[in-house]
Amino acid sequence: MERAKLHTDVEQTDTAVSSNEKRLISANPTPTPAVEAVCSSKKISMGHLINKLNYLNFLDKPLYVNYRHKHYHRVLSIKAKPQPCQDNRLICLWQQDAGTIVDQPDCFYFQNILIPDGNRFIVAEPDVVEISREAIRFILPETCSAEDARSTRRHSCRSINVYVTQNGALFYGSMIDFSAFSFRVKVQTTSPQTFDWMNTDLAVNVIIFDGSKTLYSGECRIGKQTHGHKNQDWILTPVRRHIRRFRPKEFRSTRQQMVPLPTISFVHPFSKKRVQLEVRDLSGSGLAVREEVKHAVLLPGLIIPNLQICFGDGAHVTCAAQVVYSQQIEDKGETGLLRCGIAILDMPADEHIKVLSLIQQTSDKNAYICRRVNLDDLWNFFFETGFIYPQKYEFIEKNKARIKETYKKLYTESPNIARHFIHQRNGMILAHMSMVRFYEKSWLMHHLAAIRSSNHRGGLAVFNQIGSFINDSHRLNSIKMSYAFCYYRPENKFPNHVFGGAAKNILNPKKCSIDQFAYFHFRRNGQGDCPLPGGWHIESATDNDLRDLECHYEEQSGGLMIDALDLGANNHDMTATESEFSKIGLLRSRHLFSLKMLDELKALIIINIADIGLNMSDLTNSVKIIILKHENLKYQIIRSSLLNLFGGLQIDEMPVLIYPVQSATAMEIPTEKTYNLWIFDLNHTDDYFRYLKRLLKFYKH
Repeated sequence: MERAKLHTDVEQTDTAVSSNEKRLISANPTPTPAVEAVCSSKKISMGHLINKLNYLNFLDKPLYVNYRHKHYHRVLSIKAKPQPCQDNRLICLWQQDAGTIVDQPDCFYFQNILIPDGNRFIVAEPDVVEISREAIRFILPETCSAEDARSTRRHSCRSINVYVTQNGALFYGSMIDFSAFSFRVKVQTTSPQTFDWMNTDLAVNVIIFDGSKTLYSGECRIGKQTHGHKNQDWILTPVRRHIRRFRPKEFRSTRQQMVPLPTISFVHPFSKKRVQLEVRDLSGSGLAVREEVKHAVLLPGLIIPNLQICFGDGAHVTCAAQVVYSQQIEDKGETGLLRCGIAILDMPADEHIKVLSLIQQTSDKNAYICRRVNLDDLWNFFFETGFIYPQKYEFIEKNKARIKETYKKLYTESPNIARHFIHQRNGMILAHMSMVRFYEKSWLMHHLAAIRSSNHRGGLAVFNQIGSFINDSHRLNSIKMSYAFCYYRPENKFPNHVFGGAAKNILNPKKCSIDQFAYFHFRRNGQGDCPLPGGWHIESATDNDLRDLECHYEEQSGGLMIDALDLGANNHDMTATESEFSKIGLLRSRHLFSLKMLDELKALIIINIADIGLNMSDLTNSVKIIILKHENLKYQIIRSSLLNLFGGLQIDEMPVLIYPVQSATAMEIPTEKTYNLWIFDLNHTDDYFRYLKRLLKFYKH
């Protein structure tokens, strides 16, 4: 047969496999402690072999043609692309240079061909009919065998870069393939470093990245390595099968098993192939899946930038996630499976609330988060529970059209800055509580109301809902929740018992603080500007003024108000929050002023402007005056300052809160009542929930 008949154009590539790589193609990696290697073989018919060859051709993937040296223990494994096959005749085009075996026919003899098939190879020993520099032709055997190459399938990678460091030595390279237990990388040296700088008895730090995205970082051991002066292949095995992405919690997010089971779908960051797995349980902060050991792809520490959670009704949400553990399932009835935990790193706020709504409804069918509300029913509920009492209604009645419009936006348009929680049975609202993000990373809790009845515990139910929401959400950047805060009257027993009791129990103002304000309502009554006494003036607050405020407050209270209310010299920009309010047509602005006598700072005046009724006590549309030094400062100066500022901002009336209460008393300001400002740092949720569980006996974990 003439070789010219086999001539065809062969794609020229630079993907030649080195001798070390050829050896690794058929070599088993070191089995991990969790998985024992299983080697077995199975007979394969010619028909099945032909189907596999055509499948490789369809995907433009190669098989491996193995030649063995006649005198030395040396195998050449050369990539070749199978052509369409209909019977026992097979032609393969070389994907690499085959000159060695063509030019030295007396040194090498044909051994077999290896066809990759998942976590195994199909091994066939066909007869060689003809060989040339372009192709090789075979007659296929009647049967061949399929042999497990390793306990877990190794998946090839595409354009994944790697840094490997140890004691200041850094090696750059690329990932070749991976499994859920180890990965193979090709690394190179740059002068003056050599591979002798690497101590293989010690762990190395590995960073895997794609462009600017970090996909994995962690400690690994070098299990195997090839020999080379400038390039080497390393098999790296992670030291840990469990990572701690976040600080561990005693009170963890509640996980629910949903029916039907949701699934996750994502393009694997390493292989660029789509993966789909069933979700065994789900919470607002993470989920668990199972995967077969042989085909496992979830490596602990792996970051998945775009993971999709798909529900049975066709709905889906997308998040950034990270694999935090992979454990072999020990149940006797289930073998060869891994349980993998995945933490949600971030998720769009509107999608996260969908997940929480499903989870909470699975736990309690009467629990609703941010569900569209019939506003007539809501207003009826507020009046029926006495939440809107006659004195409060006097304020509401004067502004009811504007307040109705505000609540329409909050309760029907699901804005990212607001959350409401309702316990409802048979269409009847039994309890309600809501939150609004009023500062950059601080959420105001307010509007707790419940029907008084011994037949249900709706008030505690919504309290539980809001606690679960905080626990599930505060770590997500999209929610922007570092602090929770509320105002309450000290004489109100329930909030004083819960919030006041928590602060006393935690006994650390850097975790949970209470600051007391004196309250009065100020009206301009058409008065114009009122000149301040000589030496006194008002100006926009400077960074230096805010630094003085920080120092004074730290000495006075040591609490969380400066950070939570964005009053620090380095964190007083409210632009992002104001923009979020503006997106849904709501008003939010803040103005900072310094009241000084000569150059001495006496007080900070903070004017928060928001839509009327955003908070029923209108504390979101109010003035805060923080007194630093009340000597020589009198009520008349405060009054004149407010008249001047109200005139400039076109404000007619506002509630005024003065801190500290002692200064208001010393200046004989005619205050009406006191409010406690309770603030909690959400990095310490366990302290709060531990107290709450003991107090109310309802918190579920």
